[in-house]
Amino acid sequence: MSDNNTDPAIFSSAEDASAQLMALLDAAVDAIISIDHLGKILLFNHAAEIMFGYAKQQVIGKNVTCLMPDEYREKHNHYLANYVANRQSNVLGGERKLTAIRADNSEFPIRLSLGEVKSSGSPRFVGIIRDVTEQERLKRETIEIRNKHAHLARLSSLGEMTASIAHEINQPLSAISSYTQASKRLVIQTPMDQQRLSETLEKIDSQSVRASEVITRLRGFVQKRVIQKKKLNLNALIRDTIALARFDTRIQDHEVVLTLCEDKPPGIVSDPIQIQQVILNLIRNAIDAMEDLIGEKLIIECEWTKSDVIRVSVIDHGHGVDEKTVADLFTPFFTTKDDGMGMGLSICQSILHAHGGNLNYAANKEGGSKFSFSLPASELS
Repeated sequence: MSDNNTDPAIFSSAEDASAQLMALLDAAVDAIISIDHLGKILLFNHAAEIMFGYAKQQVIGKNVTCLMPDEYREKHNHYLANYVANRQSNVLGGERKLTAIRADNSEFPIRLSLGEVKSSGSPRFVGIIRDVTEQERLKRETIEIRNKHAHLARLSSLGEMTASIAHEINQPLSAISSYTQASKRLVIQTPMDQQRLSETLEKIDSQSVRASEVITRLRGFVQKRVIQKKKLNLNALIRDTIALARFDTRIQDHEVVLTLCEDKPPGIVSDPIQIQQVILNLIRNAIDAMEDLIGEKLIIECEWTKSDVIRVSVIDHGHGVDEKTVADLFTPFFTTKDDGMGMGLSICQSILHAHGGNLNYAANKEGGSKFSFSLPASELS
């Protein structure tokens, strides 16, 4: 007579439950990996096999660091040992973006959610892993497309201002030519007037610097470049943008009223060319809205709305926007202009979203429009 009191039905039931659990885990679309307190892999579902390129028999019992790039391995072992000793962790329960490594040594981006298996024995952990390679690719492509559209919009803006730009550059070049001719005459004079010659050469130098500044400003604005966020004084950026906007001679028909935060200069962390593009686009839209008017005010304001938020507003006294149009203002390819692309405000909105800001429209109570955008502030010092 056997002394084994184990009920075969219970044993069978436990086996069935284990099989059902494994079937459930293998049906999951995300990789699911379980490890013990030493980091050894205990469970490796079917999605994990596909994602990492290993059969489960190849990794069960191995340290989970075999799925990590070198720079993560030492940190992981340290975090695991620290948690086992102190039961303190800032990674359990949340989702983290990391890099994993496949069997062929290729790296790929993942999202990892980590939890602990509550039991009376040694700690065990379960990780749910999602391959976000495709999402990251789409994100990069979206950014690239947005930047291409922004670049085309800048070229379009400058194309419309070509005559003014040519005039702006031609002035210092003409002056340089005149001063050069005067210098030649002074050189051949007897006796040579060294004082006048020195003054004339200084004027040549001054005009060449002026031409260089115009070209540098234009080149920086139109060049296709990688986004480079850095700390900026928004007051200075607005002033530079107004100087660029003056290439559109129509601005001379209006009084530009500038109100900046002089008592507390606002700082932002941004790509200067992209934020400049937003401001320039709003200024040129305001000029378009007042094209049939002379002597109206173009108001540009910069103000603190909170201790950590700055708002810039461009206000015109033009024809305004009707209620039906307001809902579509930021829709791509929507335009009220006969020759407009319908991308300006849409691009501005996407640029501001990428900087943690937003673009809004409101009717100007005195007639016209008010476009405002807000950006998170940053200490200048």
